[in-house]
Amino acid sequence: MIYKCVIVDDEPLAHSVLKNYIDKSENLNIEQQFYTAPDARIYLRETLPDILFLDIQMPEETGIQLLQSLPQKPITIFTTAFLHYSIEGFELGVVDYLVKPIRYERFCRAVRRATDFLELLQLRTRVENDGFEQGNILVKARNKRYSVERSSITHVQALKDYAIIYTDDSKHVVRSTMKEIHELLGSDNFVRVHKSFIVAKNKAPHYAHDRIEFGEFEIPVGRKYKKGILDLIIR
Repeated sequence: MIYKCVIVDDEPLAHSVLKNYIDKSENLNIEQQFYTAPDARIYLRETLPDILFLDIQMPEETGIQLLQSLPQKPITIFTTAFLHYSIEGFELGVVDYLVKPIRYERFCRAVRRATDFLELLQLRTRVENDGFEQGNILVKARNKRYSVERSSITHVQALKDYAIIYTDDSKHVVRSTMKEIHELLGSDNFVRVHKSFIVAKNKAPHYAHDRIEFGEFEIPVGRKYKKGILDLIIR
């Protein structure tokens, strides 16, 4: 499948870098490129791309303001020179962020997160009403039921109206709120570290500078959840 991409950035160099990376990717295609948020808004209110590469700091209007103004938000990857904006981005349902100068390997990981979500979304997975089977979470995708071991879950990310459940070797996208997922998982072994993230206490790796380094991904820690993070440090 070819995914339609839109780039919004005020820097020509950023456009050049992203275009080069997208051209290298067999499953990506550039639909439009914009240098200002107002110009992009006109297009994005009429057309929903599969993936939006969106700069945060732009002179007329920020990428955050643009995203907030869209009635339908595309799967978005923020591009920024400022790491601290990642927290705001995740609260807007951004799938990932790329810090400039953008490395190709990091670009590929972000795209993989976006395309994985889009592909899993087609399965229309949901958590079964009874929720558990011998301590495992039951999910249904199309006409098949899967039992997901709670002990294998590493973290959960909220994205739009969905939650992505990550395990040691798989992913599941379910239509559910983070509150519902956290209640299902329980607070004994899982902790909410951000509005958009739940982490398994016994699988959380290094924590520093308000972030949890989780394999290829950095999870931001929200201010109101910092007390809970002590459960990950002192254990």
